Amino acid sequence: MLTHSAHSLSYDSQETAAAVLSQAFENDPFMAYLFPDTEARSQKLTQLFLSLIRFSLRWEGVETSPDGSGVLLWLPSKSFAWPYKAISIIRSGLVGLPVSIGRSAFKRLHVHDSVCEQALKQNAPEDFAYLWVIGVRSDCAGRGVGKKMLHTALDAMRRRGHSACFLRTENPQNVSLYEHLGFKQVLTETPPGSGIQYWLMSQDL
Repeated sequence: MLTHSAHSLSYDSQETAAAVLSQAFENDPFMAYLFPDTEARSQKLTQLFLSLIRFSLRWEGVETSPDGSGVLLWLPSKSFAWPYKAISIIRSGLVGLPVSIGRSAFKRLHVHDSVCEQALKQNAPEDFAYLWVIGVRSDCAGRGVGKKMLHTALDAMRRRGHSACFLRTENPQNVSLYEHLGFKQVLTETPPGSGIQYWLMSQDL
């Protein structure tokens, strides 16, 4: 099997995984919106993904490929509810995100994400799982790494009793790819605060 669950990662492995995601998302339209400075983007992305990895680890929602070329993060619906969300934010270090990525980038992130999260809560069932991030190094793209990580994650979601997997993407090129993998569009909208269109998609488990 190509992928495995990474319920714990050493600090060095967390940084390596964050660097993989940073490379994978360097040209993503949403990340370009968050970090318009191309020279600083790679470093800021690494800091962002390092925080997301640590948050996901608290919910055992990290999948990695054994060769280190791909990383997937997912969350259970419980992680969106208070006080669980607040506790995880504090213990994972996500509370320091405004400092690590910069306050202007954090403000842009919050403006966009608050709209997306509200739409997720309005459309998802109570026991949903959320595919947060999936990325593969560009030199390993097209080898099926992401697809196999996704299947491993979906199996884990089923075992943990989730009835549906939701995701969102701001990259229009990803929509048809996710549809090919069994996801359906739930809605698409453009938050006025960001001007960045996103697609909310789901797949029954």
